[in-house]
Amino acid sequence: MMYMNSKTGRRFFTIMGCLFMLYTAIFSSASLFSLGILQGHELIQLSMSVMCFCLAYLYPQFKQNDERTKAIKERGMFFSYFFFAVYSVILMILLQFGLLSLTGYQTITLMASLMIITVFSSFVILSKRY
Repeated sequence: MMYMNSKTGRRFFTIMGCLFMLYTAIFSSASLFSLGILQGHELIQLSMSVMCFCLAYLYPQFKQNDERTKAIKERGMFFSYFFFAVYSVILMILLQFGLLSLTGYQTITLMASLMIITVFSSFVILSKRY
């Protein structure tokens, strides 16, 4: 399997992150101007942008796929599980008491976006720590 060098990989993920950010701006403005509210898919685009920027930062380290990388991925997923549980409880409370009104699609995209952002942000934080 052929790998990109560190500079090319970082550049690729940075460009993709910028493209996803541009898509987010376009989709958000279209939703706001036409409907007055965000639909939910804008959050997925935003989280994909965050994921690409995190991968641009992590690419040189993750390319090696050594024990340190595996430990970062394991711990990142472990910590993300607890954050996801907290997000779920908070969202259930807000929906139960009517403080937040979301459609099913918006709820799922919100949870998926939070999961993507949390996992990759935890990888970045743990890579600085380990």
